[in-house]
Formats: sequence, structure tokens, C-alpha cells
Amino acid sequence: MSYFPQLAERFSELFASIANDRVLVLGHARPDGDCIGAQLGLVRLLRSEGVDAVAYNADPVPDALSFLMEETGIEKFSAEALDGSSLLFVDCADEGRIGPKSSKLIEGSNYLGNIDHHISNTNFAHFNLVEPTSAATCEIIAGLAFDFGWDVDPLTAQCLLTGIMTDTGRYSYAATTSRVFELSARLVDCGARPVTTAQSLYENEPMCRLELLQRFLATLTTRCDGKLGTGYVLHKDFLDTGAKYEHTEGFVDFTRSIEGVKIGVYFEEKKSTVKGSFRAESAAYRVDKLARQFGGGGHACAAAFSTDASLDEIQPRVFAAIEQRLAEVEQGIDV
Repeated sequence: MSYFPQLAERFSELFASIANDRVLVLGHARPDGDCIGAQLGLVRLLRSEGVDAVAYNADPVPDALSFLMEETGIEKFSAEALDGSSLLFVDCADEGRIGPKSSKLIEGSNYLGNIDHHISNTNFAHFNLVEPTSAATCEIIAGLAFDFGWDVDPLTAQCLLTGIMTDTGRYSYAATTSRVFELSARLVDCGARPVTTAQSLYENEPMCRLELLQRFLATLTTRCDGKLGTGYVLHKDFLDTGAKYEHTEGFVDFTRSIEGVKIGVYFEEKKSTVKGSFRAESAAYRVDKLARQFGGGGHACAAAFSTDASLDEIQPRVFAAIEQRLAEVEQGIDV
């Protein structure tokens, strides 16, 4: 069985082009499980095939994902890391997703490959392996590894399974298909342990995250006749609780989980920027297009953006855009 036959030729060409090169595998800033799993999993696979590959990221690996780095690490990206190397991006809808400072450093470099599942991907590299029907970038990498008969050792399997588990919401999101389950089963057969990921990510909560969550939940409210759910975390909340930005993972899901809500939006105030995250009941709402209005992107049901506008400035603009989107969907207008 072939999982991604439509990507086979491009992947073969990509692999042939890096056989004798040093390759930097780059992931997006504020990395999540799919990003880290994809970076580490791909580096390990490439190394097993004789490729000199190293993973770099602008931000540190979240504490909850550190269990994946037993043998393979992720270095902090810097100008010195480039040194003429080819760049292979994973889980990045565009080159800017690796972070504002990092994206400036790589200008003029060889954007060799781009492996991703975001519908808003700009196909910015020479070899673009983008499959929006996939639930996770790790799903694509796992499928290609099996399609090409590569050796998937237990730790590599653990990395890829973690990415799939997190980006499917523990197999609960709409993008979860039979292919996801088939690949997950094969990764378990290769030595991955779902319980290891579950315990590390969902049963090991630091108290500061729970204190931050408590503050966030107090802000939850609905608008647009209960069809829009929203909540926020202030910069002050991070300072007061000692929580990190990584500790807000999953907060946006609470905004969509409210009964009757069609679109949820979560705002995160940082020192000088505000991040907004969307979640939608179905792909009909195309929140990736909503995010694009504010300089972001993502999936039809999950997207995000970042802005220099203040929280007070951006909230009414976002609420107005969501209200319009809700009306368009109700009227049957194709968005």
C-alpha cells in the first residue's frame, strides 16, 4: 500500500538533491508537538539514510516534549548555522513562520524543501510536498518513510506518533482519517508507545499552567448570539503565575467547546504583540481565510495570526470579521 503516491516523485527528487549536502531541518517558532515530532523524526530518518541533517528552531523545545530528545537534539537557530546549507522546512505554511529574526537571516538561502499540511501554504520552496488533507506533517513524513521502505526505529516512531496525536487532538479532529489510524498502528508496531506521549503531555501539568488556565477560563464569554466563543490571557497573567507561552497550548479549544459556538477565538497578549488563534466547528467557516485578513494563516478549522496592534484594538476588528463570516455561512455564501 502506498500512502502518498502523489508526493513520491517530488520526494525522490528532493532526497536525491540532498544526498551530498548538509541540510538544516527548520520548524516554526513556538513549536508544538507536530513541529518538534516532524523535525526530530525527519532528521533521524535522513541520518539513517546517510544524509548530514541537523534540526534548528528559533525557540526552545517545550518542556512537555523534551522526552523526544533522548538521542537527537534541536539547536537554536543562528546565522552561523547556515554556512551554505540547504534548508528543509517542516510544518511551516511560509518561510516567515520560522520567526521574524530567523526569516531575515535565511534571505537568499536555498529553500530546498517544504513538507507541510497547511491549506494556506505558499509553496515557497523548490520542492513542495504539501498535502492539506493530512492531519499532521508527521503523518506525511511517516507515510513517505513507509512508502520508501526506510527504517523507522522506536524513537523515530515515537516522534512521529507524538506529532500525529497532538495535531489530531488525540484523534478527535475532523482531519482524522483511516490513514491516520493505519499509520499510527504501524508506528506502534515500530516501537512507539502512545502512553509515553499521553503521560508527558496530558498527565504532567505544572501548577503555573493550571493557575494560568484558571485566569483564562474566567475570561470566557460568547458573542453573536452564542455562535462566537472568546477568551484571552494578558501579559500580566504570565508574569503573575510564572507560566511560559508554551503553557497556553490547547487554551483556544475551550473557546470552541462551548455549547452552540461555531467559531472560537483566543487572544494572547505578549509584551509587544498579540497572538490570535481560531477554531471552527467545520471547514465551511475557513478560519484560515479569517487569519489571513490579519496576516496569519493555517487550516480551514484551525488558524492563527500575530499582530503589533493592542488587544483593545484588535479584538473588535476580529469580532467584526467573525460576525461577517458567520453571516456568510448562514446565507450559503461560499467563503
